[in-house]
Amino acid sequence: MSGFASLLSQFKETTAAAAASSSSSAGGGTGSKRSRSSFEQSSSSSQPHQLIRQKQSKIPSSSEHNYCYPSSTPIKTIYIACPASTETGGPEALHQLCHMINSGEYYFDDDTTDKKGDDDDVHDEFGRLITDKRSSSSSKQQVHKGKRQLKAFMLYLRERSSSSGNKTLVEQVFGDNRSSPRPSKYDKYNAPMMEHHFPPHHPPESTSNNGGEYSSDLVIWPEVWTHLIDSLQQPSEPAWNTTKYQSAIWWLSVNNNKGRFAPHQFINRQDILHLVQSSYARDHVLTKLTAHSGSDANKNSEQQQHVLTMTEFIPYTSSEFALSSTPTTTSKPTNSCKGNGSKENLVVYNPAKGMHWTDEIIRRACGKQAKTERDGSVSTGGGIRFCPIGKGPGGRERLTGEEVVELLKTAKVYIDFGPHPGMDRLPREACLAGCVVITNREGAANFDSDVPLPSEFKFAQFDVDKICSLIKECCSKHDEYAEKLDKYKSWILAQRVQMKACVDGMVNEVVTKRIGCVKKD
Repeated sequence: MSGFASLLSQFKETTAAAAASSSSSAGGGTGSKRSRSSFEQSSSSSQPHQLIRQKQSKIPSSSEHNYCYPSSTPIKTIYIACPASTETGGPEALHQLCHMINSGEYYFDDDTTDKKGDDDDVHDEFGRLITDKRSSSSSKQQVHKGKRQLKAFMLYLRERSSSSGNKTLVEQVFGDNRSSPRPSKYDKYNAPMMEHHFPPHHPPESTSNNGGEYSSDLVIWPEVWTHLIDSLQQPSEPAWNTTKYQSAIWWLSVNNNKGRFAPHQFINRQDILHLVQSSYARDHVLTKLTAHSGSDANKNSEQQQHVLTMTEFIPYTSSEFALSSTPTTTSKPTNSCKGNGSKENLVVYNPAKGMHWTDEIIRRACGKQAKTERDGSVSTGGGIRFCPIGKGPGGRERLTGEEVVELLKTAKVYIDFGPHPGMDRLPREACLAGCVVITNREGAANFDSDVPLPSEFKFAQFDVDKICSLIKECCSKHDEYAEKLDKYKSWILAQRVQMKACVDGMVNEVVTKRIGCVKKD
């Protein structure tokens, strides 16, 4: 089944499960397909792997224990859990995070090394050198004296269900000479793969603070895998280092969690750091965290400190990745919706989301004069054509990233009346390609900080006549309407810089504030 077809069938499951999240259990749905478009089923090609954990029932449930926030154990290594062999928006964001941590050059005091240094040196709060009184020839060698760099690694995993259905198999995937769990398109990121079995075995005194409960390893989980948070923890046996690795959830969406992280877990699992990609996700997490805090201002304030913004960016908007990420136009179009790059009276949409509303818009705009093409595009009598972002019948087959951008550059309008489970990538790419973006106010689109479009392009109520009228206006006066999205475009172009600030904030929370850091003079 193609990617878009699977998304179409899974969308109803996603919305229904999100609506029923208050009654879902923490480990529910581990055997079902994920509906998140950015975490599609991994490639079936054979790769070396390691079975890490089998039976979730061996791990104590959250309701049996209240976990405390590991505020006194500074992080030394970060591992980012990612589906193996998967090329979609979510995994790319995870690789971006790994890259930003490693390229940020964050340092912390290392108790195992000689801390002697030059008193004339000045470092920032992350241990990076600001001024150096020594000669340039010796600077590189001595700058790291007494400090160690915070490193991040990709932890490629594959989730499977056993034949009996009552076990969750979590495999760590490694590469070999024939294949790699990391798609080649992510080679541009400074995101090395964890090449050894996780968790690494350290002497207890080197992994925790004052013999504490937690190690200095942090695992960041995508929100679709919250039911696996404890799956890598080794059993409490004398042969193992039993300190618990620390965990964070990156809420790249809300709906696609499908209620796996249940309400009681927000209360009991105070050990978890929450990273939120959108204001929609922040609102969701804070609402759940403070549900039982009432008017306890101190408790609410403490919980809010453990919810950090973590955005991502469109790679080809950054000069750092311009050469390796800029989409190119193919000489031979693979879809009849595609033209020669010049703008046409073309309206594009995602066939995986909001199709009930999109179909109604197409029926009203096209009427009895509608003509359906083999590729799924529909033409109106007035010369406007609606085309799915996909290829094949009904646009059910996925396009490559380059093909998506090529199509968007041809279109004048992009419409999105889906659930907006997070700060979606397609509306941003459509704006960058010169499309006028029209949305509803569902999910993240209801937050102007997530989708900062002028209000005239966002519909709180579905009024098909007004929407069709606006589409026609945008096609006939495209340049005039496209200029109204200039601020939105500037905001998108600034997200690479914003992500750097977000990573700074996260490092400040998990390293600098936890004693094991270099303070600014």
